[in-house]
Amino acid sequence: MITTDAPKTPEATLVTAIIMQAYRDLFVTVRQESNASFTTQSDQDQAITFLTDRSGTLARHRNDLCSLIGWDGNVLAARLRAMMEGDDFPHPSTDPKPAARAQHEAAVERLRRRWQDLKSPPKRPAILVGNLIAAE
Repeated sequence: MITTDAPKTPEATLVTAIIMQAYRDLFVTVRQESNASFTTQSDQDQAITFLTDRSGTLARHRNDLCSLIGWDGNVLAARLRAMMEGDDFPHPSTDPKPAARAQHEAAVERLRRRWQDLKSPPKRPAILVGNLIAAE
């Protein structure tokens, strides 16, 4: 973790901003339009993958970025997976108003549904090929 007495470099600030933007993308309402000011479902799915995958390109990228600021990317991913599975997603405000709390809880519920959809995508039906059955 970044300690408060450590000098923050512009690079550390940038890396922290990248990770925090991915985290914020988890909670926004996605839009169908492809517009620079909107977060699409694809953007949110990429943020989920970046922040939670155990392996792969995005997991390596997350771990590389986290290492630049003294974080363990695997610990971050494990914590986020636990929250996706039911651990508390703390509200960013220490004393949120009831409307903000309700909005946050709704966003967490949407996020967890999407997480489940991504974890277990629908299975494709088998395709008959001659006398054989082939998976698509």
